[in-house]
Formats: sequence, C-alpha cells, structure tokens
Amino acid sequence: MSLSPDQLKQTLDSLPQAGCCYLAFSGGLDSCVLLHLLHELVPQLPYPLQAIHVHHGLQAGADAWQQHCEAVCAGYRIPLITLALDLQPKKGHSLEALARAARYQALARQLSPGDLLLTAQHQDDQAETLLLQLLRGGGPAGLAAMPLLSEFSPGWLARPLLHQSRQSIEAYAEEKGLRWQEDPSNQDQRFDRNFIRHSVMPLLQSRWPSAPETLARSARFSGEMLTLAREEMAVELERVQKAQSGSLSVALLREMSSMRIRHLLRFWIELNGAPMPNSKKLMRIEKESIHGREDAEPLVVWSGWEIRRYRDDLILRQSRPAEPLPESIDWQNKEKLVLPCELGILIATVGSAGLDRERWQQGKVEVRFRQGGERCVPAGRGHHKSLKKLFQERGVPPWKRAQTPLIYIDGELAAVPGLVTCEGFSVAESEQGILLQISRSIPE
Repeated sequence: MSLSPDQLKQTLDSLPQAGCCYLAFSGGLDSCVLLHLLHELVPQLPYPLQAIHVHHGLQAGADAWQQHCEAVCAGYRIPLITLALDLQPKKGHSLEALARAARYQALARQLSPGDLLLTAQHQDDQAETLLLQLLRGGGPAGLAAMPLLSEFSPGWLARPLLHQSRQSIEAYAEEKGLRWQEDPSNQDQRFDRNFIRHSVMPLLQSRWPSAPETLARSARFSGEMLTLAREEMAVELERVQKAQSGSLSVALLREMSSMRIRHLLRFWIELNGAPMPNSKKLMRIEKESIHGREDAEPLVVWSGWEIRRYRDDLILRQSRPAEPLPESIDWQNKEKLVLPCELGILIATVGSAGLDRERWQQGKVEVRFRQGGERCVPAGRGHHKSLKKLFQERGVPPWKRAQTPLIYIDGELAAVPGLVTCEGFSVAESEQGILLQISRSIPE
C-alpha cells in the first residue's frame, strides 16, 4: 500500500486531541517524509504544528544537519525548535543509549499537558527492535517493542508510520523529490541495531521476504497481550497495595504464585517510574523481601532504587547514599528550618495543640538526630518510654529513625514531629501551642 497524506490523516484522527503537535525532526529520510506529509495536511490539522531538532554535538556534520533542518522547515513555513545537548559519555557506557535517553528527555521538556509528539519509526524499525529485545532476553514489555501511541511526559508520543515499510517511505521520498541527510553512524555495525539492519535482516528477508511485516505483527500481538496483563495487574495491585503509604502487603503477596508476584512487582515498579531490575534482582526481592525471615531486614538495591520490608510493608523508594548528619542545628528563627540531606523543611505554626509557646519562644531550640538511648515521658502517659519503643509503636521503619529530627529545648528532648510531645513541654488545654510539621516527608 502506497504512502499518502490521506493515510496519515486517518492515523492522526485516531489519536487523542492535542493542544500542539511536535515532530521530532532529525533531517533523515524517515522524518523528512513525515514532515512532508504533515505539511500537506497543515490546513486540515486541528492543532498547530512545530518541528524539534535535537543537536547531539557528537559528529562533525551535526551543524550541517541542523542547517538542513532549518532550510527544510523554512521552505514549509513550519516553526523549528533546536535543542542542543551536551553529552558526556562515560567509559564503558553505551553512547547509543546515552544519546537516545538524552534526546527523549530534551523532547519531553518541550511538551505541555496534552501535547502530542510524533516520531518517524516504521515497520522495519519495529522488526529490528523486536529482534534486539529477543537477543537481550527482553520480557513482555520488550517484546511488545514500540506501541503506536503511549503516554509521554505530560502528553503523548505517537509513531504514525509504524505500519509503513521502509520501502514505501523510500518510494514516497523519491516520488516527491525530497532531500535528506544521511547519518554516517547508521552504517557503523559496531552498534547492535545497525548490525541487525545491515547484516541480519537482509539474510532473513532472503529466506522470508515478508520478515519485517511478520516480526512487526508479532510485536503488535505481544503488545495486545501486555495490555491485557497490565489491566489484570492493575486490579491485583489495587487489592494488595496500601492506599495511604503505597506499599504492598507482604501477607497478601505470599498468597500469590511466584509468576504472579514477579508480574505484579514489574507493574508496580514501572508505575513508580523506577528502572526495571534484572531477573536476579526480582528473584531476590521475592525470596528475601517477601518470603524471607520475619526478623530479617532485607534490602535489594539497583540503579538508584531499593526495595525494603518492614513488618507487612514492602516499600519501594529511591535509595540515598549514607550522609553524615550534624550533631546539632540551632533553630534560630523558630519558623522554618531546611533540614540537611534533603530530609525536608521543618515548619512551626501556631495551633490548638503541640508545644508550650512560652517555652518555645524563650528557650534555645535545637534540632538533633538520634544517637541511641534517647528517652522521654510522652505527654499524658506518666512514665518514661525509650524513643526506640515509641518508633516501634508508631511503625516507623528502622532506616527512617536515624533521619527523623528531634526537637530539643534548653538541652532537653521536647518533641519528635509527628510522633510525640514530651511531658513538661506540651501546651495546656484551651491554650495556643506550637505545631511542628515536615513539609516534605522523609522518603518511605
């Protein structure tokens, strides 16, 4: 089937209504064809159209590509935004992956809620992606390859040429006399995708001429199955997730099969925007954090994230490097205090409970952190309690206790925000006191 503006219009009409439409425009064959098609449709588009060119700065010809993009867009009278990247590849890291991640991050920052970003991947790209995922041992999401439409930052990402072959795109470009830039790195078979494109796919097509179409169809079927699985996992997550904390119930997880646990963990981790741990890490989470000893304190860490267990809670959070906390901080203005290590902001306000205002105003107020052995008499309870016991009573996980600010007045423990006010420092009934809160809670 030949490529035409009418075909593209049908695909665009099936997408969500957008406030603005952006095209990721590299200046290569595929994006030049998509831009030409969009230019033909401009009078019929229900939204303004702009192109975005990402200048990676990695090759000598990068400036020439930008100039080409500027000339093409000027000829079509389509506004062009150029985004320059400053990539600093680290030794041993994939330059290809770094450039791709940085490119999509830059594009995401341009979108407002509801905006639509178009990219020009096609059927052959889809087939290559599926093969890459198979060779890397990809899971269901990997084998689904690239969807036609997906949520992207505050808006949407669509690939309207995904059902078109490379051959049909080349034919359209030739028919319209289009000019485009060739990226010399696309011939470098040190990159996995290029090796598949230039060495593997031609061999497959010599035996199975319709291999790209067949592989793309398999990816589409995998995407449909993935959608069904995610719908089922959303129902399961609602059952096992605790509404207030967002943690998962370990007891309910233990009732599930291993396969179901792993699928649910993947779904939960993805929803939280965390990178996916590998299969070994997932098995450790299941073995140590879900089925491990009750008295253990399991910890599984990967790529700046971690999963911990406390009592019946399985907790996912961004991991923080251990940083030394100061022994004491003078709270001089007694209104707001920025805590160290991004632990939040302490705020003191006047309310109907809390600390005695006179002691607060006249005393020396300090913020300290746990050293061990702290005790106080909670207001109204009449006997000493160790801070450790109070933390346990309130279900504060061990790793949060050392990061919890303690309020001292004239050298005595007066309060722990959100936990306890000590005897001798609480406000009398019917009087106004000082309420303490942390504006951004300590990470779970």
